[in-house]
Amino acid sequence: MKSNVVSQPPKNRDGRRVLNFLKPYKKWVIADSIVIAISQVFSALIPTLALSWLIDSIIPNENAKWLWGLMWLLILSGILDLVMMVIDEYFCHQTAKTVTNWQKLRLFRHLQVLPFSFYHHNSSGELLARVSDDPDTLHNFLAWEGSTFMASVQGMLIYSLVLLWIHPYLMIMSVVLGILFYWASNYVGARTRAAAADARTEASRYLERLRESVTGIHLSRVMGVSDQEVESVVRIRNSFVKHSIKELRARMQSVVVIASYNGFALAIVYFISTLLIWNDSLTSGQMLTAGGLVTIAANEMQKLLRNWLSVRRTGPALDRSEILLSNQPSDAETQPGIVGERAKGEVRLRDVTFAYPGKHETVLSGVSFTIQAGEKVALVGPSGSGKSTIVDLLFKLYDPKDGVMEIDGRNIMEWDTSWLRSQMAIVTQDVQLRSGTLAENLRIGKSNATDEELLKALRDSGLDDLIYTLPNGLDTKVGERGSLLSGGQKQRLSLARAILKNAPILVLDEASSALDPITETKINEAVLKTGKKQTIIIVSHRLSTVLSADKIIVLENGKIVEQGSHKELLQNSSGVYSRLFGREADIGGKTIQPIG
Repeated sequence: MKSNVVSQPPKNRDGRRVLNFLKPYKKWVIADSIVIAISQVFSALIPTLALSWLIDSIIPNENAKWLWGLMWLLILSGILDLVMMVIDEYFCHQTAKTVTNWQKLRLFRHLQVLPFSFYHHNSSGELLARVSDDPDTLHNFLAWEGSTFMASVQGMLIYSLVLLWIHPYLMIMSVVLGILFYWASNYVGARTRAAAADARTEASRYLERLRESVTGIHLSRVMGVSDQEVESVVRIRNSFVKHSIKELRARMQSVVVIASYNGFALAIVYFISTLLIWNDSLTSGQMLTAGGLVTIAANEMQKLLRNWLSVRRTGPALDRSEILLSNQPSDAETQPGIVGERAKGEVRLRDVTFAYPGKHETVLSGVSFTIQAGEKVALVGPSGSGKSTIVDLLFKLYDPKDGVMEIDGRNIMEWDTSWLRSQMAIVTQDVQLRSGTLAENLRIGKSNATDEELLKALRDSGLDDLIYTLPNGLDTKVGERGSLLSGGQKQRLSLARAILKNAPILVLDEASSALDPITETKINEAVLKTGKKQTIIIVSHRLSTVLSADKIIVLENGKIVEQGSHKELLQNSSGVYSRLFGREADIGGKTIQPIG
């Protein structure tokens, strides 16, 4: 899958990157570390040291009072350990949720300011995985393993100091073994990390294919390819499972390395302890305490190494997030510009040339025209002539390669993007609706619109009949992407939204493609009626929609080949407009011929 950025972040700084996420919340981390340290003392250190007191002092002296005291100390330690565990869980999950929510919002905000061309090279499933699933990987580590990782680090430090107090040889042995096993686990951890990266890539492919299958369920059924859809998903799923098994095998190798540490460490400590006892350097209680501490330390080391492997497994998710964030935002989306009052609506293009990013083919070549404020102008031409590209440039989705585009006499590059877009309303062939209510979709055009304004916009857009058939009125759900509405209803709803916005410039980009001729006529009348003070730009291949335009601009192969009114253009019988209009008239005549 293509991406704008090919560089990969270094692979050896996963731990530092996780720590960087925690820096803004260091007070929480410090507080949690104190809680964990106290818990370590109560849960493991006191019970283990109690064994030495019991063997070396209490039992030989038959001191019942100290025995009872030791019992109550252990009970108190258990209660306090439980309290510390509850506090630790709260700190960990609170920090994990805060960090993850911040990261998700950070990634989502970055998506909003990336160049529009970025979305041509990245699938929606991949982007959803990066914004949602990848931060969740970090959350799972911080919430469920971060505390254990911190406890293991502190435990190793505390138990090593106690072993040093018992005898330096025991501590040296513990540290040396720990370093050796860390190197070994890091080696197998690199393989785990690589396998995890492949598994995440396959998971993104699987998510994207599921999204396509679910959203395209209508197509797959009417085409009769439901079985093929299932087979396609199964193939990707099998590939995902294959890479997941590969990751599991790498993890099992790591587990073998980690699990062997306990046996090695315990065997060596008992061997050294036996030698020290023979030299009267160690008591029996101290030997048992040392064995207990090493057993606990070995378990902590195992947890530490397992958690370190989890850190390495978060690496691919962090890589993907960093790659996404490394894509440079669009200047149009981030750079502030001039904010004006309500625009007059004058549009001018001067020698505009454009080619899509990464492509050499020129879509527009030296296009120049002027639309006066309040004028109704149509852009027509064959498919691929550059009509919709001009609209995209007006909305600053792309920047012209050469030439200047002006709104009210000022280069649109100087206007603030948010302000500029607020001065334009658009109705497109591909209607974008949200899975909310009718009112919520309408108020995208005007957030503070009253119900009366909403109803008027619906009437103006030709949805009179729909208003009275809705079960819950304006609060009726429209379904996912407007699935409960017909194609024509969705397009008219989009028009109602544009009418409600009442912007100085109204763009109708194939806005009547899903409408029948009668409804189309009603809509045109509504647009003319409500758009007296609007500049209206009509982009259409259906020439019947542009007959009433003040001026028609004809494009072919990215160049303007004709301009004029409908009558003026028809007078040139060899012109592109005349040819297109004649072809459409012929097609219309044939479609209404009686059968037989």
